[in-house]
Amino acid sequence: MTDLDAGIPGVGAIERGNHLCALYSGAVERDDLLMPFVQAGLREGDRCLCLVDQVEPQQVRQRLVDENDDGHEVRTGQLDVERASSVYLESGRFSAESMATFIEDSADTAADNEFTHMRVAGEMSWVLPGPPGAEEFFAYESSLNEVETQIPSVLMCMYDLELFGTSMLVDVLKTHPKVLVGTTVLDNPDFLTQEQYFATRGREIAAQSSLGPWSDSTTQQYPLATVRDEGERDSWNGLTEAERRIAHLVASGLTNKLMAEHLRLSRHTIDAHLKHIFTKLDIHSRVALTVFTLRQGTRPTI
Repeated sequence: MTDLDAGIPGVGAIERGNHLCALYSGAVERDDLLMPFVQAGLREGDRCLCLVDQVEPQQVRQRLVDENDDGHEVRTGQLDVERASSVYLESGRFSAESMATFIEDSADTAADNEFTHMRVAGEMSWVLPGPPGAEEFFAYESSLNEVETQIPSVLMCMYDLELFGTSMLVDVLKTHPKVLVGTTVLDNPDFLTQEQYFATRGREIAAQSSLGPWSDSTTQQYPLATVRDEGERDSWNGLTEAERRIAHLVASGLTNKLMAEHLRLSRHTIDAHLKHIFTKLDIHSRVALTVFTLRQGTRPTI
């Protein structure tokens, strides 16, 4: 796969064909990812599909047009900005099969109109009210990793940490091979292939389905971020000041070597701190630590 310009300052190039999970907090951070990602696609002549949920589509479209100051001409049919819920719930309920077909058909249309690439960005907050069919949501996210399209495509699924609870992000991480946090694209060690995902989560998904769309048990399993997971804040406060600082450095995308240089510590000391942090928080990867840290809402100077 050739690379494309993500457009997001500091991110650089990303591989075409990627299925990204973008994590952010609030509208400003969303726009810092969404706008340059789409604008770069328009500059490169990509077919761009933008599905938004927490902002009016016309506002996004107008801003993209207003900030198009590079002199490039937007082709007819190159940009679509639509309300996410209208697309994901077109028939009144969510269907993993229908949405996967929608992505494939969109790529086919782009190819027929001689676009060489397609990029899709979609806010995912529409799923939180628990619409009919929501129990298929993570089956859909997992299936996107197997979708083959006529033209190279990049899919960026956008999750606001102010809305999604940690327990729901467990499945978000399992279904995305790449995670975009701030200006860093991370390989996701928690990612499961579609076969692995259904082998480990299939029974739980089936149980949720049998209880009806987004049943009480499902909403309890996936609480909103405003209802913190029990003990999460206590676990964070249980870290030492040095451990919390290192957690923030990890969330900023620094490697162990760079953290050691920044803090003037040895690599061995950094490794020991991370081992203690993982044990205290009961997590097993830098991606999980990044998510946990960002959800605490503190942004110290590092």
